[in-house]
Amino acid sequence: MLLIIEIVLTIFAWRNGWKWLALLPIGIAFAVGFFIGYGVALSGGTTDISSVVFLDIIAVIILIIMCIKKRE
Repeated sequence: MLLIIEIVLTIFAWRNGWKWLALLPIGIAFAVGFFIGYGVALSGGTTDISSVVFLDIIAVIILIIMCIKKRE
């Protein structure tokens, strides 16, 4: 569900003039989430997705700000 919201917000931010910068919040959240998951898998621990969900919420907030504020 959050992925769909992020994709729609990215499209609106792209159309507001942010262009490739609109892809950064999703890319950064994906990369950090991947490395957190990879580190947990290497250590043999159980997966805790609370930090990844927190990153997604931050990415959504940033994308909402990008949708509201047009780039000059």
